[in-house]
Amino acid sequence: MGFAYRDRTVTATAVDKPKLLEGQMERSKSEERDQIDRPPVPRGDEATSEPAAGSEGSRSDEWWRAAAPTSDWAEPVSNAAATEIGQRKEPGTADVYFCGRTNLFPLNLAIRAIGKENLTGLLRACWDQEPIDVLARDGEIILATTRDPDLYCPETPPILANVDPEVVAKARDQQKENGTPFLLTLARNESIERQPAFDLIRHQGQMLFSQLWSAPNVWIMFEKNADLLGGFGDVTGDPDVDDWSLETLRLAQNPEQPGRFDPTSIPAYTREGFDRVQKLKLTSDEAQFASQFNGARSVQQIAKNLRLDLKSVRQLLFRFVALEIVECWPASTAAKPEPKGGMGRLFGRGR
Repeated sequence: MGFAYRDRTVTATAVDKPKLLEGQMERSKSEERDQIDRPPVPRGDEATSEPAAGSEGSRSDEWWRAAAPTSDWAEPVSNAAATEIGQRKEPGTADVYFCGRTNLFPLNLAIRAIGKENLTGLLRACWDQEPIDVLARDGEIILATTRDPDLYCPETPPILANVDPEVVAKARDQQKENGTPFLLTLARNESIERQPAFDLIRHQGQMLFSQLWSAPNVWIMFEKNADLLGGFGDVTGDPDVDDWSLETLRLAQNPEQPGRFDPTSIPAYTREGFDRVQKLKLTSDEAQFASQFNGARSVQQIAKNLRLDLKSVRQLLFRFVALEIVECWPASTAAKPEPKGGMGRLFGRGR
């Protein structure tokens, strides 16, 4: 079984009032982050009346739940898919829990919201290629996929060496139709061994998602829909969304540092970063890197202390910044010289 892509024409007045949404999105990034950490109770399909554009009520915290432009979403792939969708939900509606652009609503917050709120449904990311979908069940990441098999798995894995090419081609065509990873289809029809296939499905999904970390201004939307997970009961989820995100960040190729990489900048823990980093499954390099953050030590000094080149430090720093565990401050903000000794302890649960 697979899941079908639906025509998402969400009935929200933000679609009809782009000026209102644009004005609301001028809020500061810090205010938006606080709103995501405390998401409002979803209204589901309850009919509500929206305030007129420019009114005082139009500046409510509901801006971040505004509907996506219809042009951002994939059309139904077939009449059969459209019929299946119609049976689950009335046409033209969707239970959208949150949505927005990643320049205001970072990927990290979206993934963390899934874990924090124990969400079940589909997180869709629209960018300059075929949309990427992440299936979640009860706050766990099940898999990431897309309807483009070549984007999902650009190279032929060794596990397919002894599989009939026609069987593989049919499985890939099925992925184009409903998004079900062709590797999962092959595992279910016993063309390949299940456990190696499931391990590869997890890896390919993370490789796919890793491309989004450096993609500019991605549109993301989460739809709460338990029916979408009905055909994936045989797939085990990843219970810790932070660890899942970190693994995708390790796979990111040539990560771009927001605001460019400045070796003289000073990484410092965010308000929750120090507690969160101790719960992560860090590699030894990541744990040593995390132990260097003391609010006075520059990236350049950290590289020198750990005897790492700046390229390696840049990649490590990108992961912690993307997870919003640390933020970088200009060197001029250092209030006092670096203390002797440092923190010394290693963070994380280890790998």
